[in-house]
Amino acid sequence: MTTQRPMFLWRKAVVVGVLAMAIAPTIPLVVVGVTASTDATLWSRSFVEALLASLLLAASVAVLCLAVGFPLGLLAGLYRFRLREFLILLQVLPLLLPSFLLAIGWSSLASLSWLPRFFIPAGFWGTAMVLGMQSVPLVFFTTLAACRNLTATQIDAARLHGGEPTVLRSSAGACCLPAVLAAILAGVLSLSDPGAALILGGRVVAVEILTSFSSLFDFSLAARQCLLLAGLVILLVLPLLVLGLRAFAVAVLARQTRAPAPYVHRGLGRVTVFALMAALFIVLGIPAVGLCLPAVNNPMLGRASQEIERTIGQTIVYSGVAALIAVTLATGLALAVRESVSWRLATVGVLLALFTLPPALGALGVVQTATNGPPQMDWLTRSQFTVSLVLGLRFLPIATLAMMRAVGSLSTTWTDAARLHGVPAARFLGRVILPILKPSLLVSFVLVVVLSSADVTTVLLLHPPGRMSLPVALFTVMANSPEGLVASLCLLYLGGVTLLILVLSLSLKWLPGRVR
Repeated sequence: MTTQRPMFLWRKAVVVGVLAMAIAPTIPLVVVGVTASTDATLWSRSFVEALLASLLLAASVAVLCLAVGFPLGLLAGLYRFRLREFLILLQVLPLLLPSFLLAIGWSSLASLSWLPRFFIPAGFWGTAMVLGMQSVPLVFFTTLAACRNLTATQIDAARLHGGEPTVLRSSAGACCLPAVLAAILAGVLSLSDPGAALILGGRVVAVEILTSFSSLFDFSLAARQCLLLAGLVILLVLPLLVLGLRAFAVAVLARQTRAPAPYVHRGLGRVTVFALMAALFIVLGIPAVGLCLPAVNNPMLGRASQEIERTIGQTIVYSGVAALIAVTLATGLALAVRESVSWRLATVGVLLALFTLPPALGALGVVQTATNGPPQMDWLTRSQFTVSLVLGLRFLPIATLAMMRAVGSLSTTWTDAARLHGVPAARFLGRVILPILKPSLLVSFVLVVVLSSADVTTVLLLHPPGRMSLPVALFTVMANSPEGLVASLCLLYLGGVTLLILVLSLSLKWLPGRVR
């Protein structure tokens, strides 16, 4: 952590302006919900049952991803093994895919008559399993970051005192709190994901909201349901942020100048490799096999390629502009709060609270604004730029956390030297700061590109006619299209994301100042 320093007025203006921009899309819907009169439709039996099921789903997802992700992150952070960086990077893949894609892969296994029915996830518990395994990387990388903040002296002292059992026990105690917070965050995020539940038959509140808007065309009901879910999320998240925000920020954002080197332990190294590969096989390998079955029996790669050609351009535009917006705002935020611990914690807290809100909240807020706004504002409320802007603000917290971690390695003495010698701020930023941050900027950009490409809710609600993205096209046609076409589209999407991650891994090796 950097030394606490007084915030300049321009830094405060940047922080307040960016956070206000991130909150703005949700305001119209909040106003509608507060002023609208409630009726019995909102508290229908089906919605109350879906709400209770969603709470149980969030708890199940949190427990599952903590049980798997915490030990995996602990082993990967402490020990060295073959292909370590490559296997760690591959763990991010499940987070970058739409949940309905993995659910389609699992459900396709039902065509195998010899496979036991209990092996194929379905219904509520199937939804919890798919979302829980998909959220494992969130806990995994949080634990990994917390492990890197342990000093080499601490680990050596524990090893000398009691060997590897003491190292594992002490490290687990030090990294437990941020891992638990990450697991709870994963559970809260699952409240807003309708993809897996739609495929596997889980009855959750996210599906109810999507049905109210897309099938019943009842905007008022969808808005009230979305606001109720958002209020529930805030009630769950706010106490956690108040009690555990500092520990989470220290674990994720703090960076050691000399991180402890992973220890070479043949037995535990092999166990870690096996566990990481097993986790990837369960969360990606088995669904990929399920997707291959209908694609082989009824190959439609030609039609799938045509569908990709039709939508890939819009997908790139939406995700590319969204990533540019998110990374630009995130870099400004990270640089503005780098010298103030209190402002940094407040910024992280606000952004995490916004990220846990349902994506439909901001999208429906923009729809409300577009409906009541003048035609002269259509360029801002009904265009392709609108989709990119909302996506960029949606994933601003992810980009900001990545850039704050990168900015944490910059020395404040560089800024002092530049001020002492009268170096203009713009030149110092362009000649010193940005070149050092280049690897982190690249990682943040690609991460937001892939995450925004996988977003369904925002693009589904906001895209102009005929301008849908690839995941939205896949989401809308999967109910009425041949199974082979849907599976082929999913396989091509999975292959494209995997290839992008591999290219990023190779690119980082050639950049100076690699991301740690």
